[in-house]
Amino acid sequence: MKAIKEIHQFDPIFPFVYLHEEKGNPEERVQFYHFHDWYELVFVHEGNGKFFIDHDFFSMEQHDLYLIPGNVIHKVLAEKKTPYKCSVILFHPMLIYSHEIGDHFSYLDSFKALSNSGGFQLKLSQEQMEIFKKLLGEMQEEYQSNDIGSRSALLLLLHQILLKINRTFSTSKYTPEVVYTKREKWMRDVLHYIDLHYTEEHISLSFLAQQALVSPEHFSRTFKKITGFTLPAYLEWKRLVHAKEMLLKTDHHISFISDACGYKSLPHFHKRFKQRFGLTPGEFRKNV
Repeated sequence: MKAIKEIHQFDPIFPFVYLHEEKGNPEERVQFYHFHDWYELVFVHEGNGKFFIDHDFFSMEQHDLYLIPGNVIHKVLAEKKTPYKCSVILFHPMLIYSHEIGDHFSYLDSFKALSNSGGFQLKLSQEQMEIFKKLLGEMQEEYQSNDIGSRSALLLLLHQILLKINRTFSTSKYTPEVVYTKREKWMRDVLHYIDLHYTEEHISLSFLAQQALVSPEHFSRTFKKITGFTLPAYLEWKRLVHAKEMLLKTDHHISFISDACGYKSLPHFHKRFKQRFGLTPGEFRKNV
């Protein structure tokens, strides 16, 4: 199972994509998880699904709002009986106004506050959802329009939506109460353990199953059912994202990064990194 860098058709000078009231297809068992450099807003209008984001999972419900920063692994699966319907806004942060005007505020503050609180999910009231639904309807009209200033209108609507999200939710409300089943609780603990130790050699199917007091077969089935990923694919993604961050933020030698991310073979690290990101680690460091 591959990690796919999701690509949408867009004009390079206007990195923005809008999907209006898209319905999930429960028969489409997506065999990949994806990521992208863009930020993403997902408004759930109706129905249900399972949303896996980074190292946590959420039961999608009507009036949910998900805020996903760039380069965060995520995957969504629709329920068979009541598949979700949602609107999705994808945008590159370069579109966000950042002029210093003495107002200590960023349109992306809600993404930061939410992720810092340990989640990606917000719960909207019926009234709040109606307000956003009106703005999303206007966004759809402009997105399909070739009228003069349609891109400017889309940008204004995007900033209006982000401003309203920031004003609607205080930091104290950023973590909604989530009820997990018994199986989901121990899997959530496993995922958080992996998040702390994914670069270490002892992390394996047998070790994690032993810690969870279940058989490796049961662990493997449960992990795939809840997250949508196999354990090896998930571990590799975590390691490669960590490698990407180290290449961007440190001057460490590539062999050091390979070892620090759990790869004991430098050629294997080069091969896997290029397969996932399209560049070798050295090329990636030079081109960003």
